[in-house]
Amino acid sequence: MQDLKALSEAVLCGDAKKAREVTEQALAAGVDPLALVNEHMVPAMAEVGRRYECNEYFVPELLISARAMKASLELIRPLLTAGGRQPMARVAIGTVKGDLHDIGKNLVAAMLEGGGFEVIDLGVNVSPSSSWPPSVSKTPGSSPCRPSSPPPCPR
Repeated sequence: MQDLKALSEAVLCGDAKKAREVTEQALAAGVDPLALVNEHMVPAMAEVGRRYECNEYFVPELLISARAMKASLELIRPLLTAGGRQPMARVAIGTVKGDLHDIGKNLVAAMLEGGGFEVIDLGVNVSPSSSWPPSVSKTPGSSPCRPSSPPPCPR
């Protein structure tokens, strides 16, 4: 079993293949999946955020780091569910109608998943009047928030 700092480094550098490989090895060695998330992946993404704030990283680096984290989460998510761990909450996320890029949405979704939330991705071009999927609208205690468009920029 290799050093788990390699997982942090893979996420930090955006190496999805390495992140997945290290995660597979760690899980095979019996490492707690939640520890991989909380002790390695989330701190790595926090460092990515710090580097972004300091203008050391830009949106492309954010995206490839989030993609690396997501590659690991694909292996971990089923184990957390099978282990009886309940998500902190269920979150539906989408990009509002008229805004066809999903960069920010994907970053937020990856961070929420890493933080223990179940994320339901509604996709792009989501109308404020669209109906919620049953998995969101029928969840006890849920308070769905509808997407809204930002105010127009002054000209």
